[in-house]
Amino acid sequence: GAGTGRIARPLIRENLQYTGLELSKKYCNFANKQLNVILDKKCIIQGDMRAFNLDKKFDIIFIGFNSLLHLLTEQNVKKCLESIKKHMHNKSQLYIDIFVPHPLFLYRPNNTSLHVVDFYDSQEKCEAKIYENLQYDNKDEIAHVEWTYLNQTTEKSYYTFKFQMKMYYPDTMN
Repeated sequence: GAGTGRIARPLIRENLQYTGLELSKKYCNFANKQLNVILDKKCIIQGDMRAFNLDKKFDIIFIGFNSLLHLLTEQNVKKCLESIKKHMHNKSQLYIDIFVPHPLFLYRPNNTSLHVVDFYDSQEKCEAKIYENLQYDNKDEIAHVEWTYLNQTTEKSYYTFKFQMKMYYPDTMN
């Protein structure tokens, strides 16, 4: 889940050796183009965290910003961890950054939009807001999330982004 290289940039600037793995070819291309300013090689590789082989061992491996939560089944998480283990030596450290949900986050009344963030959308050239609708399936522990982007000037929505996230509680992770 290296994404757009947001984590990579400061690490590379501090002269740390960095290799990122990202599923989206579009994100890989974007990130490598942005990082090319400070590094003359591609450091974000297109691949699936469930099955990868980089032919290298790492001192530190981390999965940041809830990327693990996009693996919706225990089987997929196990595959990911098996692939990671192949890239570790005896002193490697693994860090996983995940959101631990508060029950009030998951159990909202149906059709209730929550204001998430205000930001400037550089592609649309407007001040924007994101509103979130969430439906939680407690049987599968999967949150079905929909973000609606709203132009603050026109008050009209211009984009909808849907995604799913598995909710892992601390006892499950342990």
